[in-house]
Amino acid sequence: MRYWSAFPLLAALALGACERAPELQESEVVAIGDSAATVLTNTLMSRARTELETRGPARAIEFCSEAALPMTAAVQDALDRGLELKRTSSKIRNPANAPDSLERVALAYFEEKLAAGEPLARHFVQKTSDGWRYYRPIVVADFCTACHGPRDRIHPAVQQILDERYPNDQATGYSPGDFRGVIRVSIPPSAGSR
Repeated sequence: MRYWSAFPLLAALALGACERAPELQESEVVAIGDSAATVLTNTLMSRARTELETRGPARAIEFCSEAALPMTAAVQDALDRGLELKRTSSKIRNPANAPDSLERVALAYFEEKLAAGEPLARHFVQKTSDGWRYYRPIVVADFCTACHGPRDRIHPAVQQILDERYPNDQATGYSPGDFRGVIRVSIPPSAGSR
């Protein structure tokens, strides 16, 4: 008699399992992450380049310190998939971009590959307890060196702003093509069903 009384409960549990969203495959994670990282990169880079070219390096720093995080949040909201976007590095400028423990693992992955003389990987993916994380490397563009290049080549007015806004700045000394950090896209399991 007890066997039959448990049947409705087992059936309900089985139905609930069937109604859950299917698990994302890594190829889907890469496609979602790559698309989101591309949108963020294009948005931030075009705006930073415009500020640099039209208003100079000092204004570009103001843009980055005042608008980059809100623009990242706006891109995240516009993508409307429950994604979370962040830029981080082993050598941060803004403390709000400091890497967490999983991001440090991803940064180490890229840094170790480069140290071994291997080409920069296109991405790195982690499965987490609450979904996935996709990482795309950030490479220094030529125009980025106006604010991220060697300290002795940064214009004194720009260096003064950096010293005032970021007294613990670690994000200088780069050349075009250098690995700068990563864009992290956190992807919830539900992102594949949208």
